[in-house]
Amino acid sequence: MRRVGEGETLLRYVELFFSRVPVEDMRSTIEAGRFSLLDGGVLTCDSVLHEGQTLLVQVPARTDDDPFLPTPRAPLSCLLLDDDLFVIDKPAGLLSYPMGARKIAALSLGERHLHARGLDPELRPLHRLDRETTGVLMMARHRTADRRVKKAFQRRRIRKSYLALVRGRMDGGVQIIKGAIGSDPDSEIRIRMSVRDDGKPAETWIRTLGVFGDRDWGPAGRGYTWVECRPLTGRTHQIRVHLAHKGHPLVGDKIYCDGGRGFLRRWDGVLCQEDIDQLELPRHALHAWGLTLNHPATYESLFLSAPVPDDLRAFAAARGGDLPAGPVPLEIP
Repeated sequence: MRRVGEGETLLRYVELFFSRVPVEDMRSTIEAGRFSLLDGGVLTCDSVLHEGQTLLVQVPARTDDDPFLPTPRAPLSCLLLDDDLFVIDKPAGLLSYPMGARKIAALSLGERHLHARGLDPELRPLHRLDRETTGVLMMARHRTADRRVKKAFQRRRIRKSYLALVRGRMDGGVQIIKGAIGSDPDSEIRIRMSVRDDGKPAETWIRTLGVFGDRDWGPAGRGYTWVECRPLTGRTHQIRVHLAHKGHPLVGDKIYCDGGRGFLRRWDGVLCQEDIDQLELPRHALHAWGLTLNHPATYESLFLSAPVPDDLRAFAAARGGDLPAGPVPLEIP
């Protein structure tokens, strides 16, 4: 009898045991080098497992709640609720789903939301947004919807649009940033990624939407730029890495601004208001703006969008900036 896991790839093996975790999240965790064998050797998603091997997993230590970006307690803002999907506008500071000792997350709050309305509270995460990223977050209400949407993600039949606010003035118009992404070997920050020749191929479509402000960023220019970003591939930190590589990191990005100083100080528990003032925002300025897909039950085209969050609105207004026009539905091949 074949043992469970024998001959399976690591990604498939992990997927069997953590069925509620999105595949893209498991993939990024493995690609970050957190899985290895007891007798040495970092594993990849395609590593084939054999009976008798012992796997080691690096689990990040739990840190206290962020005093500058605490977990929000307000009711979730619902963008769509039907028999198949529950879609919210995720606020900054909220995990997509519970991790370790942190039980308050979009998934758990969403289940409470449904239970309070007398509905079946079961939810399944379909994708993930970083804790600091705001915007459209989609969950499935049953197994069939979960399977169909995840299959659409795998076949690249779901289109995402992000709004980013970056340092400096980017060139106008539309461009595609191409640059393979892998772990940054020169950084103290284990999860920091960089553009490198031996990384995974990555492409990001970007469009400049508007510039404002006059803070001098040296080679990056003065002020700030609103940028629409559409990831054409799905690498870890892809948008953040590509924009930083072009010399225009996200405002407030603790990992990719100023050599990662903010992240390291946060990790050491010494991040202070002066650090936040330098970053200008307590979180990175990335917002999941729009999402286009075919509905998992009706197969009709569905476009979901989340308004520009209050903190980014206030940031622009304080510096004389206007808000960009909203996203538009994207064509699905």
